[in-house]
Amino acid sequence: MNYYELLKYLDLEEPSDFIYFEAMADLAESDDPIDQEAVAALFAGADTDTMADLFSDYFEDILDGLPEDSGEIYSLLHQIRLCLMGLARNAEDESDIRRLADEFCRFRQWYTEESDVELIPADEELPLHQCLRDAITTARMEKLGGFAYRYDFDYALDYALDGYTMSFAELAATEEEEENEGRIVFDPGTRDDYALDDEEDDDWIH
Repeated sequence: MNYYELLKYLDLEEPSDFIYFEAMADLAESDDPIDQEAVAALFAGADTDTMADLFSDYFEDILDGLPEDSGEIYSLLHQIRLCLMGLARNAEDESDIRRLADEFCRFRQWYTEESDVELIPADEELPLHQCLRDAITTARMEKLGGFAYRYDFDYALDYALDGYTMSFAELAATEEEEENEGRIVFDPGTRDDYALDDEEDDDWIH
């Protein structure tokens, strides 16, 4: 899906219309392949503060969809949420926008394809395996009276957060419940495999 196909898919006239929860959900959950450059171009034309709010609302929604006692996967998704919100709120130039697009596309690929959740039926029949997106959908259906499973998220935890540091003052605008002082660091030991070099910057889509 290229840039123009992406706008049509999200029912947007232009990137500045990227202001609705439904558009963020469609972008994150689509089964269709989406060019990373198309995502970067969309983010470049959207309002960064609005994007940060959309990330916040979308991740709150998927966190609410997790089954009880989700443990580490809840914590991981919450950290990814903060990372994407921070990257959006602090995006000041093309390089920042591309880093945000890279991190989002990496999340999307993991969320809809690479993550593996084991669902063990209550009757102890053979387990099912679903990506995290689909497992959360199954958990939502279970809460509405659907078939009961035990969820094993251990194999879905293989996601290395991009090394990103944001001061608490910057974070406080979006995380009012936090009361600690200091700096919050997202996996500072992680190698940043997604940094762009100068040649890649020359190919930027305006």
